[in-house]
Amino acid sequence: MSLKLIKENKKGKNYQVEDFKILYRYKNTIAGDNSKNQKELIYLITGSAEITLKNSTQVVEAPVKIEFPANTYHKIKALTDISFILWEK
Repeated sequence: MSLKLIKENKKGKNYQVEDFKILYRYKNTIAGDNSKNQKELIYLITGSAEITLKNSTQVVEAPVKIEFPANTYHKIKALTDISFILWEK
């Protein structure tokens, strides 16, 4: 199984691995921040993040599982450098 780098910018790196992605985000960067999404299943592997789903916000520490329903506002703010696995359904 190989990791294919699909995106790298000032926020971090995205890798494609078969049917899921491995993402790295640097401290104080944001992922998501939209409501045009497929159903997403995320496993935060390292670090801590502020998770917003609709109007609710909470701080989580790795390891943790996070689910975002399709077409629902969501945002992940990295409070530290973070890494997570993402499945889009």
